[in-house]
Amino acid sequence: MASESTSWIMTTRQIWKLYVAIGGFVGGMGLFSLALFSLVSGGSRFVAFVACGTFLSVVTFAWFVAVIRCPHCQAALVWKMILSRPHSSWLIDLAALDRCPSCDTLLAKPTSRKYPTTT
Repeated sequence: MASESTSWIMTTRQIWKLYVAIGGFVGGMGLFSLALFSLVSGGSRFVAFVACGTFLSVVTFAWFVAVIRCPHCQAALVWKMILSRPHSSWLIDLAALDRCPSCDTLLAKPTSRKYPTTT
């Protein structure tokens, strides 16, 4: 059975940006893991792995904040969510948005129901 609603991030075709950000964060975590494993072999590359992991994570975060935008007013939605929501739920709240917090415009068109409702 198909879902009745579609997330605004999918409707506005910005989902690929989320996937790129996830890839960047996974890459950063991979570099931090390599840094820990390098300690077993003497730690000669520890600083390099930590520096690369930190750089990749910071660049990925800055890019993610800059590119996810409202299609109407171009507000940076990730930054708005980070500033206005608890740290534990801003990403979930971002995905669940139905209106832009800046311009109050509907982000995704509501999908029409395929079956008539009875009262």
